[in-house]
Amino acid sequence: MIKRQYSGNERRARNYIWNAAGRYDFEPSFLAFAPDGSPDMYYNLIIGLAYKWLDMDVIVGFVLRYSASRRAEEFDDLFWLGIENCVYEKEISERPVLEELRREKAKSYFRSVSNMSRQQMEMQSMTVYDQQMIRWSEVSGRDYSCGKRSRALAERLRFSGCLDADGIVQVMNAILQEHFRTDITKLKARRERKGILSGLPLAGRSGRAHRQKLFLRTGDGMGDLDTNVRLSHTGNRKIHLPTASDQEFIQAAFGGPAYSEGEMKALEADCCTDIHAACRLHITDGIRKESDPDTGTGKAMRTSELRGILKRAKEQEKINRRFVSENSLLINESIRELSARLDLLFEEYFRRMPETGRTGSLITEKSYRLAVFRDPSVFAREGTLTERNVEVTLLLDASMSRLNVQEIIASEAYIIAKSLEKIHVPVRVITFRTFRGITILERLKRADRNGSDNILRFFSGGWNRDGLAFRAVRSLITEDEKEKERLLIVLTDASPNDDIPAVMDPSGRIVKEYEGVIAASDTEKAVHDLRKAGIRTAAVFFGSASHLENVQQIYGKEYVRIRKLNRIADGAAELIRMTLQEMTPQI
Repeated sequence: MIKRQYSGNERRARNYIWNAAGRYDFEPSFLAFAPDGSPDMYYNLIIGLAYKWLDMDVIVGFVLRYSASRRAEEFDDLFWLGIENCVYEKEISERPVLEELRREKAKSYFRSVSNMSRQQMEMQSMTVYDQQMIRWSEVSGRDYSCGKRSRALAERLRFSGCLDADGIVQVMNAILQEHFRTDITKLKARRERKGILSGLPLAGRSGRAHRQKLFLRTGDGMGDLDTNVRLSHTGNRKIHLPTASDQEFIQAAFGGPAYSEGEMKALEADCCTDIHAACRLHITDGIRKESDPDTGTGKAMRTSELRGILKRAKEQEKINRRFVSENSLLINESIRELSARLDLLFEEYFRRMPETGRTGSLITEKSYRLAVFRDPSVFAREGTLTERNVEVTLLLDASMSRLNVQEIIASEAYIIAKSLEKIHVPVRVITFRTFRGITILERLKRADRNGSDNILRFFSGGWNRDGLAFRAVRSLITEDEKEKERLLIVLTDASPNDDIPAVMDPSGRIVKEYEGVIAASDTEKAVHDLRKAGIRTAAVFFGSASHLENVQQIYGKEYVRIRKLNRIADGAAELIRMTLQEMTPQI
């Protein structure tokens, strides 16, 4: 699929394209990546051959003309299937190895399809799925049954190698009109798109609205990192800054405020500055009030969007609890192992509490008790208990990109929290997401209370403005002014991305989106400020390889990558060990 934003490994992808094109004097308008973030050699080759054989200004111009359609990404997939056949026919006589590369691409496609969950299948475009199945079945010599209409479309998408760019555009335009009833002359133009081809359709792509859609469930939850969901920004969209009605909606969907209006205004004055000036904050314990039909909340409850959020949040909680129950042996063993390892770590890094006894250093102010009361316990010595003057905060990215791993994230946080609780280390658990321009922090567990069951209420959806969330978390962590060591562990895919831009001009036009380099740099600065404030910050990275550069930039060396749930004990123990080593001079 062609998407509108770059990920990692651009240089290698561009090299494939330039080599195939036989020239290096252009900047590719499209790049191709496999689902794991690595360059897709075959499709980058196809892009390069398109530059070799076709007038790409004509191709890009046509893509821009249909970009305003709600089905633009479907059209992208179909258009590139057609281009693939055209340039293949043009090039095969000069490059016979292309036939073998094409067969390998077909095999790769079927491997990807075999790993797709039922929910992912349901969320994708069946038109695109049928056409891809037809194309790659033909290439690999497989049979694929489909309807006459699908077969007719497949025949038309077999663009002839005799066509030039204008001919290709003419054929595709006819397909859009006849098969999809789309007249591109009636669509409003969008700004130029840069594209990424990906080996699998984007789960959740079909949900589009004038606001960002909050997706709550796709994928199988089993850690399918190669199909991470990403929100993308749409052209010259209208920016909706948060309003009072948005605040009411957020309270109805995620719970009432945990702080007073005055406290929130003070917090926003401190956090919502510079590139976050247009944003708002909402901190909640997830307690939803009963709706009054005559109040704003009651009106919000009547929207299908809100009803869907509440319903699916409950469904995800049930899924999380069922997952923990079905994997109870693994999870309980992980808790036992991690708590034992953390117990030893804290034993090593924190000083032992003194106790009185019959030997040791004399306690001068108690020495009289030996003569007067014949009490020999007037000596101080190193005790057996460790003074663990430390508090841990788990911060969970609850954005849409976490859709396919919700059960895993909930279970990871549950294991870490239960392990710390078992050795009497205070731990709080907070989720963050951004919706309608409001960054929402939900406290699933407070540090001064035991019990970790609420962690299984975790669900994902929305955007993630990491830099702003980290600013707010700093205030939550430091509101208790007692002197203690503070550890912040972020469970993240290191891909900050928000619908409210980083920079707008006075007219409201987008200058820079909150994504990519800008978002990563903003988050890096927020982490630096946390550490400067004495909050030791590290990350459990559970995401695509394409975001490894981000996690290294943002967190430095203080992160671990965990791909499977059975590695959580090793990973979390190692991460806390690294963090404790950084703290050692201050303990």
